[in-house]
Amino acid sequence: MTRSLQSTPAPVRPWPWWRRHKTISVLLVLAVVAGGLTWWRPWERCGAGMAEADGQCVGLSLDLTPFSDDETTIDLQQRIAAQNAQVTGDDFITVVVLNSMTPEPGSDSAALLNVHHGVMGAIAAQQRVNTTPAVGSQTPPVKLLLANYGGRARQQAEAVEQIIAHRDEHRIVAVIGLGQSLAETRAAASALSAAKIAVVSAVASADNMNRDPTTEQFIERFYRITPTNTDAANAAVSYLRGRDYRKVMLVRDDSSSDIYTQTLGDAFEVAYRNGFPGRGLSEAFFTSPSEQLEGVTRDTYLQPQFGRIYARMCQESPELVYFAGRGADLKAFLRAVGQGGACDGLSKIDVLTSDDASSLLGEPLPEMTGTEADVYYTSVATAGMWDGQTSEVTNQHNYRGFAEAFAATGLHDDLRDGYAMAHHDALLLAVGAARQVPNVGENTRLVADWIDNHYDCAHPLPGATGKIAYAPETHGNPIDKALPIMLLEPGGRIEQKAIAWTTGTPFETSCR
Repeated sequence: MTRSLQSTPAPVRPWPWWRRHKTISVLLVLAVVAGGLTWWRPWERCGAGMAEADGQCVGLSLDLTPFSDDETTIDLQQRIAAQNAQVTGDDFITVVVLNSMTPEPGSDSAALLNVHHGVMGAIAAQQRVNTTPAVGSQTPPVKLLLANYGGRARQQAEAVEQIIAHRDEHRIVAVIGLGQSLAETRAAASALSAAKIAVVSAVASADNMNRDPTTEQFIERFYRITPTNTDAANAAVSYLRGRDYRKVMLVRDDSSSDIYTQTLGDAFEVAYRNGFPGRGLSEAFFTSPSEQLEGVTRDTYLQPQFGRIYARMCQESPELVYFAGRGADLKAFLRAVGQGGACDGLSKIDVLTSDDASSLLGEPLPEMTGTEADVYYTSVATAGMWDGQTSEVTNQHNYRGFAEAFAATGLHDDLRDGYAMAHHDALLLAVGAARQVPNVGENTRLVADWIDNHYDCAHPLPGATGKIAYAPETHGNPIDKALPIMLLEPGGRIEQKAIAWTTGTPFETSCR
């Protein structure tokens, strides 16, 4: 997969004319102010429902004004506007995609390409639920809005405030997305739930993502499509049972500000010790930066720490390293290993990690001139993940429904990072539940109640990522999702190697 889109975009909406013709703009502003029409304020580039913060437009984009000058994001907003325009009349509902629409490379783990794919998946799902019986009834029709909570979700409070303020006017039944496991995204989910808005995270996998960051109580109206980090660790250990690794090292980020890496490291340690009792597991720690760095890249900041870990690896000669860190930091780790010089007994290793590694798709990995490494990761989903699975006829059928809907949008992106599939399923879940609620446009606060009641083991959602079911005791976590095991090749391409189940057995066996 490449960083450039392969689709033919719609005509790009230009940056506002007053930013391109500043002299005329100034004269008009002066004329307007002189005439007393102070309501017209073209110097504010952020549209209705948004405000400028840290150089970004954050909040709820009510009129789909661009968040930035990124042409792909603008194209996607235009596509949403066109689909929304087809929904006429007062009988409609709205789903909001909340994410960092302007991710910061130095602090956000999700790349802009991942964000694009998530929005694309929501667009495909909107078109599908409005034109086919994908979730049963086709009414009321669905509108889509985008919301931006900024880099590392720092402006989540502003975005949430706007969503709640416009909930009744726009008949908002759910917020989907929330693509990173952070204290800030937990706070956003908690605040939305308190306002009785259903929240469906597509890819946030930290085990405590479904708990309020202050009280640690379960968030009542929170659901997710992705398996948890514990699920991913169990699936990884299940995969390892078929491979003969005798010496394993856990390399983990101990940053107190990152709940994703905290819970991933803890989950793998528990899963490995339970799965391989009596076998040793060595651990090495690093600390990623908790603040935006000034004058130094994240990679440079981490190199001394990873250099020390590589020195330990040379002494211990592990056959497998489980990397419990962000995908952005995995690249720095591989650079330290591959360019740290050769050492006796460690000419080649395998590295296994979790879904955040998908942020590296399309980018070449560091050159491995010393110790070579094969890199694997457990993914939330990937294109064609059910191909060749002869017992998964229903899942193959459900995936084809998604693939056909995606193709119908005119988008032709590589879907192997799983973000489009997960966001598609998140919108299907929200809309499927909403359409069960009588007179839902006036009863938007009841939508979350119908997710547990409707999508259980007997009646799972037919998702592209697999069958999706919940139970009250899972607190919004899906039951026994499958995770593809992916090989990340040196050039940035990926190849599916296997499918692992979080319980070790397929959905039909475990979800009863």
